Amino acid sequence: MARGAVTSKGGRFASIVMALLLGIGLAGPAAAQGDDARALFRALLASPTDVGLNLRYARAVEAEGDPRKAMMAYERVLSVEPANRDARRGLQRLAGGGRQTAQGASRTELIVGLGAQFESNPRLFDDGLSGNEDLSAVGVLRLEDERMLFGQRWRSRLNAQGRLYRTFSGGSLAYAGADTGPVLDIGRWGEARPLFGLEYARLGNGPLFASAYGGVELALRDMGPLRAIDTLVSYADFDDRYPGRDGALLRLRPQLAWNGLLATGDRLTVDPEIAYNAARGEGHRYRYWSAGAAGFYMAPLFGPVAGFQQIHAGPELTIEHRQYASATVAGDDDRRDWRLSPGLRLIGTGFLEQDLSVVLRYYIDNNRSNEADKEYTNHTVSLVVYRRF
Repeated sequence: MARGAVTSKGGRFASIVMALLLGIGLAGPAAAQGDDARALFRALLASPTDVGLNLRYARAVEAEGDPRKAMMAYERVLSVEPANRDARRGLQRLAGGGRQTAQGASRTELIVGLGAQFESNPRLFDDGLSGNEDLSAVGVLRLEDERMLFGQRWRSRLNAQGRLYRTFSGGSLAYAGADTGPVLDIGRWGEARPLFGLEYARLGNGPLFASAYGGVELALRDMGPLRAIDTLVSYADFDDRYPGRDGALLRLRPQLAWNGLLATGDRLTVDPEIAYNAARGEGHRYRYWSAGAAGFYMAPLFGPVAGFQQIHAGPELTIEHRQYASATVAGDDDRRDWRLSPGLRLIGTGFLEQDLSVVLRYYIDNNRSNEADKEYTNHTVSLVVYRRF
């Protein structure tokens, strides 16, 4: 298992869930006294990630003397566009009691998810084998903290996830990663965040790898659909049970997003990625370069219904090509893999209480390779309940 599969899956989707959870944290219409604030509130129930609506709502409730709701709206903007200058200034102004302040606003966001998952082929056997389906319990934790330290804005993140299978104990996974770094204003371009982090993962009954990584995250403004560019370099030390995998991993990942493409409140995100895994093992069996992209479209459907404030849904698609530096077992050519993973997500926000969301997801993981025993198909269905604290 490559560490990229552990660390990259769900990262962007977690940001979307964060935005939705912040969105359902809105106070009810009774708390917004003005007609404008009421109308904006109703619009935000359908489109909690709409940047323009959130900024207008923040200004409306701030004018009515409710800074708490205004700060929540500015935080929703930052969960979608971290470099948004209007939201940053709004938070700074409110944190300073109505004055611009160099101290800025501290914020901490925590999401915990618990659920279950069914897989038709978790061992990733080739298509000729069947009867390998299994159930697993899954857990997700995402924490983001931002505050002023020694006169500099500083952002730290913690991501953890776990998967515990009912029968396939060797596939049970525990992963944790944390990084920290200053947030630097780079003028009209946006913000830059140099970062350093550590990762650790266990697979089955023993360690999988430990890794250190660093890089730069660019949050861009006024660049059209290009919202961010992440550049990361890591070095992993795998357990002795997985020889030949130690080495560096280089990754370049732009992030693109479009709002209001087909309907009010919808959002399309596309994250291309180019990576090079410089595994040092003999024969470079695990050394490869890869190119691909992950896309997710989300649109509000209806609500309130069945205890939910709003239902969102949309398709997803991940494509990836890997070119390995080593030949196939037959020795006729270097190994090449192609992965195609379409799926669908249904997201219900505001379930029973304002800070609960439920995510139902289905996707098919298809891997095709000129190395016959590396081909597999795995159908996955998961149901996860997310709670914002």
